[in-house]
Amino acid sequence: AMFDILESDIVVMQETKIQRKDLQDDMVLVPGWDVFFSLPKHKKGYSGVAIYTRNASCAPIRAEEGIAGVLCPPKSTTKFRDLPSDQQIGGYPRPGQLSGIVEDTVLDSEGRCVILEFPAFVLLGVYCPANRDESRVEFRASFFEALDVRIRNLVAEGKQVILTGDLNVIRSEMDSTNVIEGLHKENMTL
Repeated sequence: AMFDILESDIVVMQETKIQRKDLQDDMVLVPGWDVFFSLPKHKKGYSGVAIYTRNASCAPIRAEEGIAGVLCPPKSTTKFRDLPSDQQIGGYPRPGQLSGIVEDTVLDSEGRCVILEFPAFVLLGVYCPANRDESRVEFRASFFEALDVRIRNLVAEGKQVILTGDLNVIRSEMDSTNVIEGLHKENMTL
């Protein structure tokens, strides 16, 4: 019913907070829609991204989980970035493009990105890490760095890119109920 009300061909969700082992068909499958997930590998009830596409009008030609291309497609041991070029979305960070403060496998372990390629564009659905305390500063910065590099590389390959999701960035009062504290965390002022 919700999908009918939205009258949309693509629906992107963040904070799905479910583990792969807990997925049940009646919980996630919607008649007439395909769904693509990125789920946390280790933390229970944490993060997660899902993109639903209306299969009658909006079928992707490729789908990937993760931002860095280091995860593997289902039932495969080959990383997305190591697949034959005709099976890749592309734009993967090249050696030297990322600082390496946080390993690629760690960046992609929290279920924070699904990438779908359509004939006319590449869609990224993300749930970026929040800036909640000092312990996550390096992870957050590394995730944004990888996201920036991946998008720039895709654009350099001539692809149109659409970024969707929760960036967890506070730019104005509308973005948070606790604006002043949040702006200070982002090193910004009103």
